[in-house]
Amino acid sequence: MFKSEFHKQFLSLFGYDYAKGAKELGVSERQVRRYVKSGKASLPVEKLTAIIYRGYLPPTGAWADCKISVDDHTMSTPWGEVKPSDVQLVHRYKWSARKSESMYKTLKENHKTQDLYLSDLQDQLLNIIGEISERTGS
Repeated sequence: MFKSEFHKQFLSLFGYDYAKGAKELGVSERQVRRYVKSGKASLPVEKLTAIIYRGYLPPTGAWADCKISVDDHTMSTPWGEVKPSDVQLVHRYKWSARKSESMYKTLKENHKTQDLYLSDLQDQLLNIIGEISERTGS
């Protein structure tokens, strides 16, 4: 189906709109047609096409399975689509999580003595109930 990785990437990005592809890659339309027909382009054009195809993400590491769409500017990951607004608000999400964790720890620390008191009270009540059941024989 595809002659090469370049061929697949070019058709994914530009379809058969050679003029748009030529303008984006900085070569003539005639040259783009040759590249697509042969499935091989010059190294700088192949690298630029790969960069545009991947959405300017590095091809290694955790980014290897991600791609930014040229059309709607969403990032495709193995776990779904991510909008630019999600990425912009990630610091707010992290701040909110840290703040909530801090509040929880403070609340837990403030109620530690109350938890001990309630635990002792529960033990005393169980002892009283045990004594009552022994006396009544139930």
